Amino acid sequence: MMVRMELQDLHDGINRAVGDELRAARARRSLTRPQLAAASGVAVSTIQRFENGERSPDMHQLFALCSALGVSPLEIMNRAVQFVERTR
Repeated sequence: MMVRMELQDLHDGINRAVGDELRAARARRSLTRPQLAAASGVAVSTIQRFENGERSPDMHQLFALCSALGVSPLEIMNRAVQFVERTR
């Protein structure tokens, strides 16, 4: 049971880290969620769930969002990796 809780905490933390970085990248570009949705093809409600840390994008969504935001998917993933390394 303890391992399951730790994995859930890790999962939640990764979602938050990815969402925080997506939100920050969107803010740097001065884009609204609807503007990012139009540019990326990812629904506004889905972007909101990512930014709120409720879930993380799959690879297709991540690449579409990063392309629209002008950032490398590696930047987003590095933040998640740094979170994992800090929690070990």
